[in-house]
Amino acid sequence: MAPFQRKVTLSDLLADASTNGLHPSALCQLINHAGLISQPFCIDSRLVCHPLVQRILQDHPYSYVKATPKSSLKRIANPPSFIHPSSIVSNLASSVPSGVLYIDNPASWHRNIKVRFHYNDALSDFYPTYSPLPYLSSLGSLMQRNEQAEIELLNMLGEDYNSATATLSFKDTDTESLAELTKKGWTLYVSSPNKAAYRLYYHHESSGINWFSTDQDVDQSEFAHQLLDGYLHRRNYHEYDGHIILFKKEDATISDDKTLAQQLDASFDVRQLYADSLPLTNAEINDIKTTLTNQLHATLRPYQLDGVMWLQQQRKNNHGCLLADEMGLGKTIQIIAHLCCLGNDRQHLIIAPTSLIYNWQNEVSRFAPQLLQQLTFVSYDMLRIHLYEYLPVFYDTIIIDEAQVIKNRQTKKYQAISQLHCKHKIILTGTPIENSIDELWSHFIMLMPPMQSLYHHLHALGIQAVPEVYITLSSKFLKPFILRREKQMVLQDLPDRIEKTVYIELNESERIKYKQVHATILQAFASGISGRISSLALEGLLRLRQACIAPKYQTVIDYIETFRSEGRKVLLFSQFVSALHELEARLSSADIHFVTLYGDTRNRDIPVRQFQSDSSITVFLISLKAGGFGLNLTSADRVILLDDWWNPAVEDQAMARAHRIGQKNNVLVLRLVCKDTVEEKILQLQAQKRQTVDLFNNTSEKLTLEEIQALIT
Repeated sequence: MAPFQRKVTLSDLLADASTNGLHPSALCQLINHAGLISQPFCIDSRLVCHPLVQRILQDHPYSYVKATPKSSLKRIANPPSFIHPSSIVSNLASSVPSGVLYIDNPASWHRNIKVRFHYNDALSDFYPTYSPLPYLSSLGSLMQRNEQAEIELLNMLGEDYNSATATLSFKDTDTESLAELTKKGWTLYVSSPNKAAYRLYYHHESSGINWFSTDQDVDQSEFAHQLLDGYLHRRNYHEYDGHIILFKKEDATISDDKTLAQQLDASFDVRQLYADSLPLTNAEINDIKTTLTNQLHATLRPYQLDGVMWLQQQRKNNHGCLLADEMGLGKTIQIIAHLCCLGNDRQHLIIAPTSLIYNWQNEVSRFAPQLLQQLTFVSYDMLRIHLYEYLPVFYDTIIIDEAQVIKNRQTKKYQAISQLHCKHKIILTGTPIENSIDELWSHFIMLMPPMQSLYHHLHALGIQAVPEVYITLSSKFLKPFILRREKQMVLQDLPDRIEKTVYIELNESERIKYKQVHATILQAFASGISGRISSLALEGLLRLRQACIAPKYQTVIDYIETFRSEGRKVLLFSQFVSALHELEARLSSADIHFVTLYGDTRNRDIPVRQFQSDSSITVFLISLKAGGFGLNLTSADRVILLDDWWNPAVEDQAMARAHRIGQKNNVLVLRLVCKDTVEEKILQLQAQKRQTVDLFNNTSEKLTLEEIQALIT
């Protein structure tokens, strides 16, 4: 065959066929069966003697013959014609092949894996399209491939096999499927940087992790570090000392928190946090139950008792902890029960927003009055102002309620609490994350100071730049100290919460006014100084939202009158106090009784008590930021959201004022939205954020500039 100057390999020919979706030609198959790799393709005379080979050569116009090793090539102008004697083909011997997989690119090892068949006596591996051509064995005899055995091997590959390209591709880095193939006898090879193919050996860890290495004897502890390094750098392979390791990077998170801490070379104090936790003994559990029976004037729900046991176990292991039950599940009563079990000779500090101090005092007086002499109640602001009074005291337990107030480590409130001394700290919040995962770390740095070194260590590795990795590892390290239950998990008897969006059509004058505001904003935004773009955008968004308030007033009054006629009570939330003041006047004109709770309201327990106990009061007007958390307002079963907030957690907090333990009726939430305005876009943005929000996937109440631009344009 023609010895062209350009070096063409069999791999080139096969790749060309695959690119065009074709099966390899008979000539390519012949080259393969002859055990040839690159030009010149010299067919051994023993193979040429076979009629099928002669037929292929007859059809090929560029064949040459070499009479002796030293003679020159002579082109065959008219190759002779031969008849195909099938009896010769059927009489050839065959053996059983095995499957071989070749990985060319370790970085994307799960895609385009070459599939080949290996016969022990063959000079090379065969392309997986069957050919009746004989092949030349290493002993010089002619052999025939085993078609049925090859079919059975291909059937093992399933839908992941592409017959057109003779390649195997997995949807992701599926080490389990690859491991199953090796168990069935398939052999793996990977190309090294020098293009040589090296055998890959299968390894399995008791944790369930599969991986493959060119090193048959792998140090498992060393592999754990390599796997974690791959995860941190988003790679599914690792190269070291001439060896290649293939794995699924996400398997790094299978390791428990204790192992991960060791792999990250965390400090001794951090590793101690993840040492084996001591469970409560049966005697301790029985003592807790007896104490609660004798000292707590309430019957805990099963999940609340579980919460008390969890708090007790965390304390036993010197672990600070975060009770993050969804709003309305009774975090306060669980804390009171926990404190009852600590003895009557200990002093505890309760830190809470001003609006919740009375609620704490009331709940303790109701369920465990004997605790009052052991408790000190203080608001965040009073603690900051009078910190010197609290620093000398060593408290047994410090309870930090609605801890989202101190999510920022740079605030004076946070720094004040961090200076207090105690044996054990507990943080309470129904929304542990409002803006970012860093807020959760802020809580735990306060709860357990050694966490700060782990936090800084993770940041030194740069993982915060990859949100998926940061969230996953944060979850791994923080979840052991978090207890989070949601209503649908534990309260099968809680009435439903029904949410309904009511769309308001702007009339002609309202639409004109809205368009004027919108046009003014767009003009200011387009001509604004670059340094003021963010402030202009926020101001513009505020003005657009305010323009949507007035068209809703009459709808609000109509709904409230309907609810009053049904004997219902209503919570009405808005971020705009000016809108609430306008509704005060309209409600008064309609002779509808109401109470209010705004940021400047003092003695907040007074309107709460009035609303809960006075049947003549129909409406509670509440500023979303001032009264969106910590209040128990179960006498209401109707909630109106006058304006939307893009952070779902903030609205969930507001709804939970009514939809909580103690509620007997289904809660109807009405969300008022002006059609074809910025409010519809806010609703869409909120829906997008709600899809990703959970305990460790953050959603933000701080909009990005891009999000604001999308809303106002």
